[in-house]
Amino acid sequence: MGKGLQLLIALISLPILCFAQEKWQLIKSEDGIKVYTRRLDSEKFKEVRADFELNATDDQLIAILQNIPHQKEWSYGTKKTYLISKKNKDTLIYYSEVKLPWPLSNRDLVIELSFKKDTANKVLYIQAKSIPGILPDKPNLVRVPFSLASWDVKTMSNKLLKIQYTFSTNPGGYLPSWLVNFAASVGPYNSFQKLKEIIAKGNQ
Repeated sequence: MGKGLQLLIALISLPILCFAQEKWQLIKSEDGIKVYTRRLDSEKFKEVRADFELNATDDQLIAILQNIPHQKEWSYGTKKTYLISKKNKDTLIYYSEVKLPWPLSNRDLVIELSFKKDTANKVLYIQAKSIPGILPDKPNLVRVPFSLASWDVKTMSNKLLKIQYTFSTNPGGYLPSWLVNFAASVGPYNSFQKLKEIIAKGNQ
């Protein structure tokens, strides 16, 4: 996400191995950003979805997401990110630490970020998934056992993208319900509002 991007955003999420699921419920709609959540019957955390538009090209979006050291400028709750390796021009691996309020422990994870273009249908698919075994656990941090973010990016015109973002995670450890609810309503909106601002500045 960037996705380190969105760990705190959706501390409301859940492991993807699920069964029955609720319908999406709209929890925030402002400035063209709609945020939804839904709960799966067997899980206490929720999955998050955000629908919004960007006045940008898909290449501009890719450049921002691949700028790993600057993710904390727009990704809600992100404390630190750094590139670990670049497998090829469409796939990279990076580290992310997400800050939580005291006395909770910060979370961290290693993410594989990949991009795939369907030029015939003018769609860009972006996936950011946690991967194990790259770095050892760090003291005083909780390693996230599972995280998956997907971006479906449709080019509507030369400078307009229509985006559907979904995110699921098992953040590990203990998280109080008030933090989960706060992250669900505030995190996605704040992140994508900041992303819009960065794009707008780049277009000036």
